[in-house]
Amino acid sequence: MGKTDFRLRTFRLTAILCLSILALHPQTTSAQAGRYWDHNLNSEAALLSGAVVAGEGGIAAIYYNPATISEMKRDNLSLSANLFSLYFFDAKSALGGDLPANRLQFDVYPRMITLTLIPKKHSNLTVEMAYFTKTSDFIQINQGTSHTLDFIEANPGEEQYAADYYLRSKYEDFYGGAGVGYKVSNSLALGFSGLISYKDDQYYNLITADAFSVTGEDFQNQYLASSRYHIKYTQFDVRLVTKLGVHLKKKYWALGATLSLPSVKLFGNGTVVKQYEYSNIFTQAGNTESDNLFYGGRQRQCPAHFKDPLSVAAGANYYAASGKTILLLTAEYFFGIETYDYIEANEEPGENGYNYSPFEPEEWLSFKLEQKPVLNAGIAVKQQINSNIVYSGGFRTDFSYIENPGQQMSAGSNFKSSYLFDVYHWNSGLSFSFKRGSITLGMQYSYGRANNQEQIVNLEDPVEYIDDSIMPLTGYTGDVVQVRYNDISIYCGFIFDFIKK
Repeated sequence: MGKTDFRLRTFRLTAILCLSILALHPQTTSAQAGRYWDHNLNSEAALLSGAVVAGEGGIAAIYYNPATISEMKRDNLSLSANLFSLYFFDAKSALGGDLPANRLQFDVYPRMITLTLIPKKHSNLTVEMAYFTKTSDFIQINQGTSHTLDFIEANPGEEQYAADYYLRSKYEDFYGGAGVGYKVSNSLALGFSGLISYKDDQYYNLITADAFSVTGEDFQNQYLASSRYHIKYTQFDVRLVTKLGVHLKKKYWALGATLSLPSVKLFGNGTVVKQYEYSNIFTQAGNTESDNLFYGGRQRQCPAHFKDPLSVAAGANYYAASGKTILLLTAEYFFGIETYDYIEANEEPGENGYNYSPFEPEEWLSFKLEQKPVLNAGIAVKQQINSNIVYSGGFRTDFSYIENPGQQMSAGSNFKSSYLFDVYHWNSGLSFSFKRGSITLGMQYSYGRANNQEQIVNLEDPVEYIDDSIMPLTGYTGDVVQVRYNDISIYCGFIFDFIKK
């Protein structure tokens, strides 16, 4: 094949890949943010719990270890889909008393599409282009309560109390780019991948609490005290993610290692709104005059930063002499990142912006993140049942990297509300191969728990005013929350080679 034919073939395949990406824009999935190993890419690597740094990752080699791209033997355009996920998140007493923060959700989404090319004049070199969703987290909680009690000092008698908590958080991370694997010899391969990451974060949190009195049927002449806490931001960040890999094969063993460099910001920004207010609140006992307060700020074009840390991964595969059994082991260490602004407001509110608070805009509207070091590990087995059927199963840890949960709903809080809990994943399934691809049927069960977590807010035992660290018309918070996370994911996917041989 001449150089012109190779370029034409590459152009055609790239065009098909781009059209396929447009047709496969993923839907929102359901997982909890704050962990590095919560994702699964193609079905083959997913059933092995991602323990594929030393090989057997299939078309996901570009992400797990680009050196193993060299294991692909022919040109192909492949699609890996789909995953069905049903998860239940429950944080008992998160909103006070017996009022939980919980969510039951079902999702369906596609996963990954890749294009692999082997130049005819450079048979030791393999090029892979890929588009996939690395992370797509969504959670929505809507809880409210209403009861009668007497807790407003300036109002004689009982008050009707109504409070609501609403949270909607959506975070997505799309990857696209290319990688190369080069066989130095039959036993040694090197690899490199460069991927563009598009991260999109949307967060909305609203708490309202009202205490009012009603005389008979007259709703016009009533006493009313209220408080409100509101955070909303939308932002995106485009970053360059690079990875170096090495792969070594010796008889019954394969070893792999990767170095993922810290991501490099290309561009990205967002809009943030934050408000904290209350009215008709008696902040001092015995004072006959009530207090009112409004702090609010809004700013656009705030630089967004979603940093990816330096990480080192290593893996080993053992191939039984029978050729039918493979044992796989992978571990990855993620370095920590000190506190930084992932929403970086500045002193000028800008167009359509404002700041009505005693704080400087960069202090009032900048939100922070701190990522602690994490070590994750996974183990898996792959068993050839016959020439067309393979069983895969594995287990992996998935520890949280969030250092500061930021639960308090106060004027000075500049962290997202989140619960810290670790998750453990079990995978199992079968792969059925045919002439131009394979079908995968399997499942993943994920379980996470945490005890003695701080309440988000206390809506069951309200107090008119405590101090500036706790929202008025809410109560004292305690470390009494029990978090339980259960997820059952069903793999019903396929990999199909669109290039006819």
